[in-house]
Amino acid sequence: MKSLYTLIGIFFFSILVSAQNVTTSVIQPPSQLRCNDVSAKLNNVVFGAIPPNSQDKPVIVFVHGWFDNGYSWFMANNKWYEKTYNEGYRTAYFFHSFSDAFQKNGKVVAEMIRKTCQHYNTNNVVAVCHSKGGIDMEWALYNENVWDSIAGVVTLSTPYYGAPLIDVISNPIIRLITENIPFIGPIFRGQGTYQLQPAYMAGVVRPMMDNNQYNRPEKFHSFSGTGLDHRTVLPASIPDDALKIIFPTYNPICINLPGFGSVLGDLMTAGMVVTGNITRIVPVQPRYNNPQRNTTINDGLVPYYSGIRPGSVVVKPPTSPQAYLSHIDELFSWYTWDIVKPEVEYFKDHPVFRTIKSNIQNQPTEQETEEPVVSNMQFIQSNNIAIQNTNKLYVVGEYKDVEIKVLDENNNLVKTINLNNKVTSLYSIFYEVDLSALPENKVLTLQSSVPLIGLLNDGKNATVSLNTQADKTYFSNEVLGFEVSLNDWSDNIETTIIKGYLNRNMNENGEVIWDKVIPVSFVFDNEKQSFVCKDKLDLESGIYNLSIYADGNTLKRFATTSVLIKQERKQNTDLDILFSIFPNPASDAVTVQFNATENNNYSIEVFDMLGRKLIEKNFKNIISGSQQIQISTDEYNLSKGAYLISLNINGERKNSKVLVLN
Repeated sequence: MKSLYTLIGIFFFSILVSAQNVTTSVIQPPSQLRCNDVSAKLNNVVFGAIPPNSQDKPVIVFVHGWFDNGYSWFMANNKWYEKTYNEGYRTAYFFHSFSDAFQKNGKVVAEMIRKTCQHYNTNNVVAVCHSKGGIDMEWALYNENVWDSIAGVVTLSTPYYGAPLIDVISNPIIRLITENIPFIGPIFRGQGTYQLQPAYMAGVVRPMMDNNQYNRPEKFHSFSGTGLDHRTVLPASIPDDALKIIFPTYNPICINLPGFGSVLGDLMTAGMVVTGNITRIVPVQPRYNNPQRNTTINDGLVPYYSGIRPGSVVVKPPTSPQAYLSHIDELFSWYTWDIVKPEVEYFKDHPVFRTIKSNIQNQPTEQETEEPVVSNMQFIQSNNIAIQNTNKLYVVGEYKDVEIKVLDENNNLVKTINLNNKVTSLYSIFYEVDLSALPENKVLTLQSSVPLIGLLNDGKNATVSLNTQADKTYFSNEVLGFEVSLNDWSDNIETTIIKGYLNRNMNENGEVIWDKVIPVSFVFDNEKQSFVCKDKLDLESGIYNLSIYADGNTLKRFATTSVLIKQERKQNTDLDILFSIFPNPASDAVTVQFNATENNNYSIEVFDMLGRKLIEKNFKNIISGSQQIQISTDEYNLSKGAYLISLNINGERKNSKVLVLN
């Protein structure tokens, strides 16, 4: 995430430069650096000068996230370069697309890593990744053959389980607004934006990364912020080099604007409070139960537990005062360098290199649990809105010269509120209208000159809970099973109507699409005392936005989340995930590892390429859990060549080829 200036200029940045091969540039030492010396060019690596005291110091690469072009490491008198240089660290700053899919960005990041290692003549570097940059880095590690070029990764609020705010933005009505806002709209059409939906991250990305045969969670040290309302402090003066973010060809004159830093910091804080409060009502559903999980604390965009990679080293617990930072704060060195530096030094002494390990060992052992989306908000789309004791109204989009009349029960004018907000950033898309000064305990009506679209807190304790599966995955033509519960509901529950809608916004290939809205029905279950969706629908594969509306006599509530729909249930999933062979190629021995279920019969068979069975090992009713069977190539006279190893579980087979080099 970025400052206001950054966010204004992202669109210009994206259209002025097109995708290209990775380029490099070198900047002067901090004491000689002018504000126009850093090239804000797409797919460019900016190398810092080599400090005189760089012996035995690792190279640090900085990878930016969503709504960022890389310039944030330098703007607003940010001291990352100065601090790292003065302490002897060689650095590289990546400038790549923020809205492209992580698959595409991963390729670019991998090439940038190779160029960095070549430039500094080093075998590996330590990566510091903010937000989506951590996901781009994951793809580079696992799919672009740069695993051993990264000694370790420090992530700053990377949304490993998604950003719930994207679920809100994916609602068809809100999406229609955000994608058509000038300058900012094209960003919301990007594939990388919608990939941050919790369903995509929990149902597609996490299984892909966590079940990778090279997965080493200890390679990642995760920091996640908790201070959505932390006041962002910027320098008292900000040089006009920030304008370079808007206009990459701009040649700054390096003047200062006294006092502007404080104003800009306050604007950032206000934006994080708005988005953070919306994030609170749509918590991520993590695939695994995290003991430190809290469904309310977040940094303004990413819930705490979403920012912790499964099995990784947690840099700061949520109770730490240092964790009380917003998503924007994490970009600034005066907040996070003292947090990042010890992790960089740790990886210098304890680099994590490629080793094939069991997928089972890499997985958290906690039992999967469901985490409902809980909301006390009402979705509004109207010129006339009834309110009582309401102090929070979040409207979506731009409202220029809009007048809102506040009327009492007798239609008398109580107050006039003027809206004149212009969308310049992510957090200004959601604009908070302050209603706290209105008379209490009176039924009032907001009468607007244009329809208001957004979320309303009516001041009542009633909430709606939307329960989906822990990994948010469902299958076409199977009972959907979404469950809606009402809490502190003063209206008659049995006469309350629950309306639900599904809208596909990404296909099975991760491409962003517009698709028709599909209604789903809910019926009241007396036994569960909740509303259950028992629909079986022939749905195409992809990521769907699920929005539900609870309409009572006096109460209205809205909740939204994302779900993954697959065309058909995959067979033998356990075998696909739980069977691994390493090392491959092998020399002296090969290890077959699988996860056993109690009272099952297992056999391991080894065949040559002519189909002749050379080895057979049988196991009956073995103790459940991870099993490792070692096969000695000398003992079984396995000469140089290729062999097929077969795991048989009650008649179900999983085969894998191994190459013997001895």
